[in-house]
Amino acid sequence: MSDPAVVTALREFKRQLLRREAGQMQLMARRWLDVEKALKSEIDRVAQLVADDVARFGADVVYGQTGGIVFGHARQLERLQRLALQAQEEFNRYIVWGNGKMLGWQREMAEFGIQHAQTAIDLAMIGNQIDFARLPVSAVENMIGLAGNGMPVGDLLFNRMVRDELGNPLPGVLERLQQTLIDAAAQGWNPRKTARMMRNDLAGGLQKAMTIARTEQLRVYREANRTQYQASGIVIGHKRLTAHDRRVCAACLADEGTVYPIDVNIPDHPNGRCTSVPVVRGQEEPTWLGGEDWLAQQPEDIQRDILGPGHYDAWTGGVPLRDMMQRTSHPVWGDGLGVVPVKGLAV
Repeated sequence: MSDPAVVTALREFKRQLLRREAGQMQLMARRWLDVEKALKSEIDRVAQLVADDVARFGADVVYGQTGGIVFGHARQLERLQRLALQAQEEFNRYIVWGNGKMLGWQREMAEFGIQHAQTAIDLAMIGNQIDFARLPVSAVENMIGLAGNGMPVGDLLFNRMVRDELGNPLPGVLERLQQTLIDAAAQGWNPRKTARMMRNDLAGGLQKAMTIARTEQLRVYREANRTQYQASGIVIGHKRLTAHDRRVCAACLADEGTVYPIDVNIPDHPNGRCTSVPVVRGQEEPTWLGGEDWLAQQPEDIQRDILGPGHYDAWTGGVPLRDMMQRTSHPVWGDGLGVVPVKGLAV
């Protein structure tokens, strides 16, 4: 079954956007190196300090038997707290930089969203030239700089990287660092490995920033798509279109081809890569190889990668892919899709 022209075009647009995104993520990772460089000397001091104390007093004395560091040595506590404070200061600098970048990226995605939607409508009319309202980018300017929950993107970055959803200092950084030091003493790591693992603890901030950058850009893109579809006057619905590759989400694959009302966006999830195909009044509804049919044609290793071992066994045992999908709701990311846990499937 060959894809209609509108689906082929939208898949190519998505490939272009993903190549653009890859460059952005590389830029964010390179900028993160400045955070690591600023923290390097303090991390190295803490790692060496712990190694010295363990060598001098023994791991049991320094870390006790309760699973938590016994900070009888005040210098350890002081150094670790200093590191955590410095880390939050560097996170703040990164947030300011990242917010500036994301504003520009969201604006570009709004432009792409409108342009790609207009092309999709033209192609979906199958050669019938019907005039429709074409929106200017200014029509979606109110989306720029905002996250899905309505807060400024910079505030979302801050809440996810430095503060929790109630505005309190985010727990976890100090605790992760402390657990790493416990592991270092218990397993006899050298200071270089301890420092490397501490940097990994802090790298969670980068991963959160990347997730926000991807998710909030694609949300703007999809909303600009939908806004143009709705404003056209001739689009009466839009159908989920997924990526047919090894990285596709099983829930999205199960929902592929579902028609959504034109006044609501397709539900997605963090890092979601889906887009939608317009259904034009008076035109035949575009169809293509559906998610489950596509999955059935793939080699077993790809099927296992997409579904995971438990869901793969359930699927090959007769559970339809659709039964593995569930609707979700999140205070930050909004309505979305998720995969039903294996234990929740009616096998």
